[in-house]
Amino acid sequence: MMRVEYYYDLVSPYSYLAYGRVGRICEENGAELVLRPMLLGAVHKAVGLQAPIETKSKASYQAWDIRRWAEYYGLPLEFPDPFPFRTLKTMRTAMFLRERGELDAFTREAFALYWVEGGAPRGLEQSDEDAPISTVVRRMGIDPEEVLDGAASPEAKQDLKAATAEAVERGVFGAPAFFVGGEMFWGNDRLHFVEAALQS
Repeated sequence: MMRVEYYYDLVSPYSYLAYGRVGRICEENGAELVLRPMLLGAVHKAVGLQAPIETKSKASYQAWDIRRWAEYYGLPLEFPDPFPFRTLKTMRTAMFLRERGELDAFTREAFALYWVEGGAPRGLEQSDEDAPISTVVRRMGIDPEEVLDGAASPEAKQDLKAATAEAVERGVFGAPAFFVGGEMFWGNDRLHFVEAALQS
């Protein structure tokens, strides 16, 4: 079976947009979607890039562009305020739940809470992530305290560092990024190339 490896961070609006489409592309082409959480800020730092939000003219353009893509895809969107928000603990949670086989459900519920329901972290402190993470995992039927403890474990921290380093080593410089075989495609607007690669 062909695979689409999907590198993402829940802070990334274009990752949210891509997530709303890539699953269907995989289904229609008999491919497996493999989720690859990473920490986008660490990727930017490693490759020497600034986040788009740090350039005023680009940030203004993207605010409109993201809404335009959401409308084009037919996806609901409530843009988080403030943005960007902190996701370090969120992505460590993703790594912890990946080991338990629950990454798919966490990713689905977290994207919905953060980008559709206005439930993203409200600040940049570590504690600001606790309530949104707890909401997500309660929906999954998991004890929030257990998950928050797991996300704070040395194993989860190291797993996220390793996953992010692997992404950089493979050539990832932003989110979302997709791999079909050894070929990388970057951005939600390259999904037609992802689909073409699956069909070739």
